[in-house]
Amino acid sequence: MFNHSSIRFTQNNTSIRGVIKNTEGNPLPFSHIVIKGTNNGVYTKDDGSFTIQNVQSGVIELIVNHVGHKTVHKTLKLSPNSVSNLLIKLEEEDQKLDVVTIYGEAESTKMEKEGFSSTSINTEKLKIQSVELNDILDQTSGINVRNEGGLGSRSRYSINGLGGNSVRFFIDGIPMEYYGASYSLNSIPVSLIEEMQVYKGVVPVNLGADALGGAVNIKTKKVGFNSLDVSYSIGSFNTHQIALNGNYRNQKNGLTFRGAVFYNYSDNNYTVWGDDVYVVDPNTGRIDRSIKAKRFNDAFESLGTKLDFGFTDVKWADQLMISFLYSDMYKEVQHGATMSVPFGERYYTQGNIVPSVHYKKSDFLTEGFELDLFTSYAINSRTLVDSTTNKYNWHGDIWAQNPNGGEAGTPLHSTTDEGSLINRFNASYNINEQNKINFNLIHTDYKRTAFNRKAPIGQDTSNNYTKMSKNLMGLSYSNSSFDDRLRTNVFGKFYKYSVNMLDHEFINGEYYPVYHSTTDNNYGYGLAIGYDISKNITVQLSSEQAVRLPEPDELFGNFSENIHSAIDLKPELSKNINLGLRFGNYLWNEHSMMFSTTLFYRSVSNMIQQSTQVVDGIDVFVNENFGEIISKGIDFQIEYDYKRQLEATLAGAYNDTRYMSLYDIYGRKNMYYGSRLKNEPFLQFNSSIRYKFSRKWIKKGELSMSWNMRYVYDYFRHWENIGSDNKDIIPSQWVNDLGVSYRLPNNKFALSLDLKNIFNVQVFDNFAIQQPGIGLYFKVNYAIF
Repeated sequence: MFNHSSIRFTQNNTSIRGVIKNTEGNPLPFSHIVIKGTNNGVYTKDDGSFTIQNVQSGVIELIVNHVGHKTVHKTLKLSPNSVSNLLIKLEEEDQKLDVVTIYGEAESTKMEKEGFSSTSINTEKLKIQSVELNDILDQTSGINVRNEGGLGSRSRYSINGLGGNSVRFFIDGIPMEYYGASYSLNSIPVSLIEEMQVYKGVVPVNLGADALGGAVNIKTKKVGFNSLDVSYSIGSFNTHQIALNGNYRNQKNGLTFRGAVFYNYSDNNYTVWGDDVYVVDPNTGRIDRSIKAKRFNDAFESLGTKLDFGFTDVKWADQLMISFLYSDMYKEVQHGATMSVPFGERYYTQGNIVPSVHYKKSDFLTEGFELDLFTSYAINSRTLVDSTTNKYNWHGDIWAQNPNGGEAGTPLHSTTDEGSLINRFNASYNINEQNKINFNLIHTDYKRTAFNRKAPIGQDTSNNYTKMSKNLMGLSYSNSSFDDRLRTNVFGKFYKYSVNMLDHEFINGEYYPVYHSTTDNNYGYGLAIGYDISKNITVQLSSEQAVRLPEPDELFGNFSENIHSAIDLKPELSKNINLGLRFGNYLWNEHSMMFSTTLFYRSVSNMIQQSTQVVDGIDVFVNENFGEIISKGIDFQIEYDYKRQLEATLAGAYNDTRYMSLYDIYGRKNMYYGSRLKNEPFLQFNSSIRYKFSRKWIKKGELSMSWNMRYVYDYFRHWENIGSDNKDIIPSQWVNDLGVSYRLPNNKFALSLDLKNIFNVQVFDNFAIQQPGIGLYFKVNYAIF
C-alpha cells in the first residue's frame, strides 16, 4: 500500500527514464520507483514506462517495487545534465509480500494543491477506448461540454457557469485557437494526449491567457524512449478513426524526432426527431411532425499531422524543436442555428499550416533560471460553399427551388484566409527553494481577408480586411513556507488589443467602404493560496480580477458556422473567487479515497453571449454584450480506489447564473432582470466505474469494464421569465455508456468495445440540436515497438 507526502526538489536537469518489465518481457504498469533516501518517486504507466525528473547528479540507488514481484535495488552513477534510460526486469515472488509503504507525491497531485482550483486528468487508461477528448472533459466536475451533433460538430464549453470563449484551450502551453478547428478537441485522438490540466476560474500566469471562466492545457505525449504505436477505431454512422504516434531519440547526442498522424471520418447519419424535424406537404401545406429522419448532409472528415525535429535533454537545451503542423477538414452543414430548416448541399473546408520553433532550458546562464521561448506563424484557409438553388426537406428530398441560390439565404462560395503570428516568452527564476518569480508575455498578430465568388462585381460584402493585435503580460511571485504547508501565488496581468477593419457595404447600387478601429487596455490581478491543515487535508483560496478580450470570430463573424459580425463588442470583465477543500488521498487497508469541492462566485460585466437572430428567414448566431452576470455555485468530485482493481468517480456541479442588470446596454429597463441565463444548464452529475478483473478470472492479459453516466437537469431554451405557459424546455438528459477492453499479455495489442448512449435516449444541446443515439464502436491498439 502506498502513502503520500509533500516533497520539494532543487532544480536539476538530470533525469531518469526507463521501462519496468517482468521476466517474460511484459510491461508492469503501476510499479513504483523511488530514489533511496528521498521522496522522489513515480509510478509506471500502462506501458511500464516512467520518468523521474530533477535528480541530483552523483551515485544514487533506485528501489523498484511491484506487488507480487521481488524488489530490485539498482545503483546508478549520474553525471550533471544527463538522461539515463533503463530496462529493469522484476522476478515474480513465490511468497506473499507484506504491505509496503512508499512515500511520494505525483506531479498532478502537487498541481491540484497549489491553491488554484484545478484538476489533472490522466488519459493513460482511456487511450485504448473509443472515446474523444470532449467525452473525458465532460466527466470532470464543474465542466459542461455541449456538442451540436456527432463527430466533428461544433462544441461549447463552460466551467462553473461561464462558457463560450471564456474558457481557453492550450496545447503544451500554446493557445489552441491559432491552430484552427481542424486541429482541436473534436479531432485530436486521445492516444496522442498524456494529460489535461483544468483550471477553474483563476488561471496561472505561465499560461498567458485572457481567460475568464478557466482554461484547459492539453499535454501531448513526449516519451523518453523509442516507440511507435497505431490505433484504429470503427463504429456506428460509418465512423473511422486512425492514429499513429512515434518517438525516436539518439541517446548519445540527444537528436530527437517525434511524429503524430491522425485521420477521422463519419457520415453522422444518425436518426433525429422532434418538433423541429418536420416536412411540409407542398400541395396542402400540411405539416407532419411525426417523422423520424436520418441526417443526410452532416459528414465530417479530418486529417492532421505534427512533426517535431530537434534535440532534447542536452547540455545547452532541455528542448530545441522545430515543428511542422498540417491539418485539413471537410464538414457538411445539416442546418443552421436550429434544426427547423435542413440543408442538403452546404459544406465548408478548412486547412492549417503551422511551422514553429520551441526552445526551453532550465538553469539558463545561472542556476534556477528557466527560459521558455516559442514562435510560430499559423496559416489558415476556410472555404464555405452554399450556392445551390435546391431546397431540401428532412426526407432528403428536393421540395422547392430558390432562384437566388443559397440554402442559408445568400449564395456563397466564400474563402477566408487568415494569418496569425504568435510569440511567447516565459521566464522563471527560483530565488531559492521557497521563492519563485515567473514572467510571461504572449504577442499575437492576426490578419484576415475574404472574398465571395458568387457575389456580383462590386457587391461582395464578405470582402473585408481585418487585423487584430494582442499583448498579454503577466508577472507572478510564489512562496512556500511552514515546511511547504503554505503555498502562496500573487500575480498581476496586463491586456492590450487593437482592431482595424475595412468593411464593404453595397446599398442601393452604391459601394461604401466603412472603416472601424478600436483599441483597449485592461489590468488584472489575483492570488492563489493552498494550505495543508494536515497531510491529507488542504484548503484553497483563489481570487482574480480577470479580463477576456473578444475573439476574431466574435468580432468579424464566421460564415462557416453561421456567425455574423459584431465589431462593437467590448472585453468581458470578471471578479472570480474560489474556496476549495481537498481531502485525500486517504488510505485504509487496500482502499483509497479522495474528495474535493469548490465554492465559487463570479461577477461578470459585458459578458459576450451568443444568441440567434433571423436573417433572410434563416436562424443565425450573433454575439452580443450583456450587462452584469452573477454566477455562484458549488462543484465536487469523489474518487475511490480498491486495490487498483475497482475505481469509481462521482462528480457534480450546481451553478446559479443570472442576468442582474436593471438596464440593458441601450439604457432600457431590463425585462430579463433576475432570470437565469438562457440556454445554459445549471445542474449536472457525472459518474464512472472501472473494474479490472483479477487473475482468478483472467489468467493472461488484462480485462476491464467501464460504465459512464452523465445527467443534466432540464433548462429553458429562452429566458425563463418570458411567457407563463408552453415554455421551450431542453429536457433532462441521462446518458449511459458501457465499455470493455482487453490488453494482451505482451502489452502490444489492446482491444476495446464501447457502446454509447445504451438506452438510445434523445439527447439535446445548444438550441435543441439533437446528438447521436445508440452507437457501437470497436478499437484496436498496437504498439509496434
